[in-house]
Amino acid sequence: MLTKLLVKGMSCQHCKQSIEDGLMALEGVNRAVAHYTEGFVEVDFEETLVTVEKIAAEIDDLGFEVKLN
Repeated sequence: MLTKLLVKGMSCQHCKQSIEDGLMALEGVNRAVAHYTEGFVEVDFEETLVTVEKIAAEIDDLGFEVKLN
């Protein structure tokens, strides 16, 4: 499944890399691409292994604010 999450607090390449690395460490995440200038993250993941809520919690744990639809 592909989802797009709005993320507040990303302001640089380091923020982008931190989020991408954190999400890629989650089992079931196939791809994570953060767009810090636009304020969102695209995540391709296996719904049977990880939930959107778990992905959002990981981003939150990294110090960023996620807005779920």
